[in-house]
Amino acid sequence: MPNFTPTINLKTVNMETDGDELFDFGYDLDNNWRKIDTAIKGILEQKNASGIPPSICTALRKTKANNKVYLKWKDPDDTVIDGQVLCSWAKTVIVGKAGSVPENESDGDIVIENKTRNAYNITPLEITLPESEQEYYFKAFPISLNGVVCLDSQNTFGMRLYSFIINPTDSNPATRVIYQGECENYKPAKMNYATGEFDYGDWKKAFFMSLFRPCMLNPDGTVKHYLYENDYSFQADGITPSDIANTAQTANAMVEIGQIWIKEEVLNGGAMKITIGNESFEGADCYTHQKKDGTYSDFVYRSIYDGCNISNKIRSLSGQAICKNVAGDTQIAYAKANGTGWNVDEYSLRRLINYLLILIGKSTDTQTTFGTGRYSGGSQNNNNQLNTGTLDKKGMFYGDNANGAVKVFHIENWWGNIWKITNGCIQKNGKLLYKMCEGTSDGSTVQDYNSTGDGYIDSGVVASGTVTEQYIKKMTLVPGIGLVPNNESGGSSSTYFCDGWWSNSTVVGFARFGCQPFDGLLVGAFAFGVDVAVSYSSWYYGVSLSFKPSSGG
Repeated sequence: MPNFTPTINLKTVNMETDGDELFDFGYDLDNNWRKIDTAIKGILEQKNASGIPPSICTALRKTKANNKVYLKWKDPDDTVIDGQVLCSWAKTVIVGKAGSVPENESDGDIVIENKTRNAYNITPLEITLPESEQEYYFKAFPISLNGVVCLDSQNTFGMRLYSFIINPTDSNPATRVIYQGECENYKPAKMNYATGEFDYGDWKKAFFMSLFRPCMLNPDGTVKHYLYENDYSFQADGITPSDIANTAQTANAMVEIGQIWIKEEVLNGGAMKITIGNESFEGADCYTHQKKDGTYSDFVYRSIYDGCNISNKIRSLSGQAICKNVAGDTQIAYAKANGTGWNVDEYSLRRLINYLLILIGKSTDTQTTFGTGRYSGGSQNNNNQLNTGTLDKKGMFYGDNANGAVKVFHIENWWGNIWKITNGCIQKNGKLLYKMCEGTSDGSTVQDYNSTGDGYIDSGVVASGTVTEQYIKKMTLVPGIGLVPNNESGGSSSTYFCDGWWSNSTVVGFARFGCQPFDGLLVGAFAFGVDVAVSYSSWYYGVSLSFKPSSGG
């Protein structure tokens, strides 16, 4: 059997062992010469190259069927800082190699040189695998106009898994979370309140960080333009003004979210293990992206801002007063008024983002790790709530520990400021019922979300009677549903999950998440209320938008 050289993957032949095999001069020899020529070309280009390399490719996805592989990815944007273009993307070279991951653009077989940005973001690149007993690996190499190559390992196509375990008996939020596997020795992320900067720890280049992108989304679900991540008033180039505050146009400020897969396991002794992956793996789900017919959308969208009411339509725009004092079912109708696929928050997205916050922060205390959010000072007469856009210039994460706004994954006020009405969770006769997607792929028996819980999945957790302003001590991990709060008392603002919850089994309670500036430190990512009907209205009950392609069809 022929071997290959380790550097540029040239085919070699041992006459004693391979003498009887066919050596195709028209392919084998010419292919070796092509590899040599490409390698020399790369050396010459690198020698003359100057400047910085492009950023990494993002949203890398790989699927395999029979002897074919299908690759999707997003090419990097140009690198622009303060209006100055530091690096312009020219092309992305996809390289395949048998036996190991390609180390550079000449290390293996060049599959394609793509010079059209994002040509394979939606439509996959189809590759027929060569005959080989070894695993075939693929890697993207973005190259600048100056010929500088990005060699970052994040450009590798393939499975990435991060796992953490929550010890339910440990009350300390910072020690009860244990990393496992690839991230075992990672430094966690946190907000540095002294400097006002977010410390990513070792998570800056985690695959999912690149899957959250701020944009303006048209009513038909197409992206009008992406936003400059450090100042949303500009488009992605950092120069062209955006429509972030333009109420005369119809697009909404949203966060684009790529596929992220979740697996939940209850271990011996009750420990709870969560694994996060970049593609489908055994036992994992991606309900956030699952459509009615059971297929998956590449992206879903969640509003950057708390929703505002403009002409009886919920919008996500900067500089607006938030919607409140409107019945919850009316808020849902106003959200759907944007068009097919539009709705309010979905519980499945709350589940995903909360897991990611535990993962990168290595804590179940989201307020201490990421920021308090707006948690006090509000009342019926003086709501003390922030208008939208407070954190437009604060990047992907920001928070303070002084009752200000908080931002995670480009989402402003994921907790605090106002409760967000959320599809997919109902309390009925004390039973906590869930629906993870609009179709029945989750095991539910009803299409679409409803306000009665009929056809929803019974989590098995019951909260009889009334639960009021109770800090969450215990969560029951239900695989396929997530962390379900239990009414066991004994929690606090600095122990276990650190957030509060409310329930009332005498009504059919419709979920709201995040809390508001009235109940103090009960606020947080896990703050949760199922104590009032969907029709209830108040100054502290609001709404945010979601969009899933084809979710209405």
